[in-house]
Amino acid sequence: MNGMDWVEFIRKTEDKMYHLHRAIDGICNNPDYKESVTTLTEVVRDYQVLVEKAKGELRGIDLHRDRERAHHYDHDHH
Repeated sequence: MNGMDWVEFIRKTEDKMYHLHRAIDGICNNPDYKESVTTLTEVVRDYQVLVEKAKGELRGIDLHRDRERAHHYDHDHH
């Protein structure tokens, strides 16, 4: 994946995490959902690990050069 792909992945994943946090907040005080809260919390942790890995990948990419390459590609192929 290129730098912009990683940025989009991070954005989408963080959005999913936000919605999971909202769902957890909504059901955390209901004892019937205790197991669901535990599972959703694990899912959020898994997403957080993915986001951290993606951010690590992104740090290793020269976004300026990546954008220039995409710009040149667009002009060369149109």
